[in-house]
Amino acid sequence: MIRLLGSVLTVALVATACASAPPPAPAPAPPPAPPPAPKSEVGIADRAWGSVKSARFSLTVSLPELERWQVEDVREAWWTARHAPSQSELAVKTWRTSRLARREDCSKQIALWRPKAPNPEAEPATVVDRRALESPAGYQTELVVGVRRSGAGGKLEGYALAVGHTIGQCYAALYTTSATGTSAEATLGTRLALFGDAVMPRIERVGIEDRVP
Repeated sequence: MIRLLGSVLTVALVATACASAPPPAPAPAPPPAPPPAPKSEVGIADRAWGSVKSARFSLTVSLPELERWQVEDVREAWWTARHAPSQSELAVKTWRTSRLARREDCSKQIALWRPKAPNPEAEPATVVDRRALESPAGYQTELVVGVRRSGAGGKLEGYALAVGHTIGQCYAALYTTSATGTSAEATLGTRLALFGDAVMPRIERVGIEDRVP
């Protein structure tokens, strides 16, 4: 009887211990997924190139990630392509001018048409690079690349402006893009390098006549 009672007590103690033991800790939750990159850090990949022809200005423009650009060549005064994810815009135009006009005269006309656009001559402190460009063929073109503050909140705007002239003709291509945040300068640097080194040099004239509105 004593041995049987001891066995019963042992079973009861074990059951009590099991009942009073705290439940096992839940498995740790998986780490949260990293937040999506802010729009200011969205890049334009050097891939999926395609060409678009402007019938009005007798030019062809090659763009990376062509399908992500919205191109307008009818309603606006300039041929325009917009890349919304990176807040980028490329505007291109040719126009007739005096046979004796110089590149400086073409630049002054741009300032009249687009007074809010980057103006390297009026804002020399924004310029980070200036060099000759061999396109479009037949034009004496200069490319200026710069960065400037744009509004509040630490927003930066980068630009690449190509202005050229030939006898009786002016040419302009203006790329603008903006970014915010701690990586804004690096983001703009990558985009400006792509457009200054790859996009602007690929803009070319097509056809024999220069069809200007």
